[in-house]
Amino acid sequence: MPEAAEMKSAKSSREGFPEGPSSAFWTSVRYARDPVGLYRALTKYGDGHTVTMPLLLGPIVGAISPQSAKDILTADTASLDIFGPEALAMVFRPRSLVMLSGEQHARERKLLMPAFNRADAVRAYAVTMQETALQYASEIAVGKPFVMQKLAQRILLQVVIRDVFGVTEPDEQAELKQRVRELFEASSPALIFFPGLRHRFGGIGPYANWQRADARLTRLIHDLIARRRASPPGSKVDVLSLLLTARYEDGSVPSDEVVHDELMALFFAGHAATATTISWVFHWLHRYPETLAKLRAELATLPQDVEPTSYMKLPYLEAVCNETLRIYPPVADLYRKLRVPLRIGSTMVPAGTGVAVFTTIIHAREDLFPEPMRFRPERFAERSYTPFEFLPYGVGARRCIGAAFAHQALKIVVASILRRWELGLETPDEPAVRQGVGVGPKHGVRMRILRNATEEQAPGATGRSAALS
Repeated sequence: MPEAAEMKSAKSSREGFPEGPSSAFWTSVRYARDPVGLYRALTKYGDGHTVTMPLLLGPIVGAISPQSAKDILTADTASLDIFGPEALAMVFRPRSLVMLSGEQHARERKLLMPAFNRADAVRAYAVTMQETALQYASEIAVGKPFVMQKLAQRILLQVVIRDVFGVTEPDEQAELKQRVRELFEASSPALIFFPGLRHRFGGIGPYANWQRADARLTRLIHDLIARRRASPPGSKVDVLSLLLTARYEDGSVPSDEVVHDELMALFFAGHAATATTISWVFHWLHRYPETLAKLRAELATLPQDVEPTSYMKLPYLEAVCNETLRIYPPVADLYRKLRVPLRIGSTMVPAGTGVAVFTTIIHAREDLFPEPMRFRPERFAERSYTPFEFLPYGVGARRCIGAAFAHQALKIVVASILRRWELGLETPDEPAVRQGVGVGPKHGVRMRILRNATEEQAPGATGRSAALS
């Protein structure tokens, strides 16, 4: 069987590396289809700190303990390069922050940071997040089944179009949404993880479809950038406007190509990944009604007209979101390629080797998170975790630059919907499957709205949350 062949020990084939599976082909196939299952299988290998994962792109020495993760994540950034840029090319463009390293990465990161940290921008983003969540959820009829992941994608796409692109005109929003959907639908894990499949086949193959969708969206974004540059500077605080007024230390401005590539990266990170996490939150909450009831009680302590940024201060909501991010982190693994040798755990890894932090494996360590596959937000109240024990968005210079934006959207969308409606879960079991570069629920979390939570409880009605399991 392929999986049996994949999981044979590979000590002899990579002398000096930690133990790992033997077949690069079958490991790559499984990584593209069932990464969570692969991560669980990898825990059988290695020394508890590192493991080798063979891929067609080259062997990976992976950190599976906080200490080995720290060895990689605190290394001099100039000593690390991008691993497998050809595989990432369909998701992140060459000038985006994800694809840069060393001084160039630091320069671009410094340029981008203000767009996510300005207080007036953060408040504006929060209002858009709440308004959009309530508007789109209110369009679903009570009792009608719907897919939470699709609802969350609609919400987050609208948020990104307004708060990242600053597009407010309805027709322009509709066109941008259409082009984004076309590109997402034309993407596939096979094309992403197996660059050898990228052939046009006379213009009729899946890669040719992706190229056409990409070209249409690229033209639209460049047209938007050109029109925004030509308009008088105003007081808008969307990410595009802030990028176009940003300056490097030498006074130069980012090129249209840089702005385009960063906007495309934010589409993927700020739209698809956050929407997937939102759907997982609703899945877990409605699998554990006692947790849902506890969160509802916390939300009920706030006035109905509360500012959406107030949700960021709720400790149990934070714990619920963190526990979801622990089980299925949006950044499931962090890859690099060594420019110089690096000691990771007890292994001296030679230059030119791919290294990774396997966040999903670290988040499932029994010594850190007892009963790791049990959804238990209380663990985040019982102890604190170091940045190398709990790292859903990455760490340090490589921490996701939109992490604060994504986390704010996650909490505001979840809280806004839960305060307005009571929901029921249609499919209790949700296998985690590969969706693009991330891991998402196979069925998208099917739910239905049971009632408006702001209505008065009918006499004699009890335990609504218990019925939601």
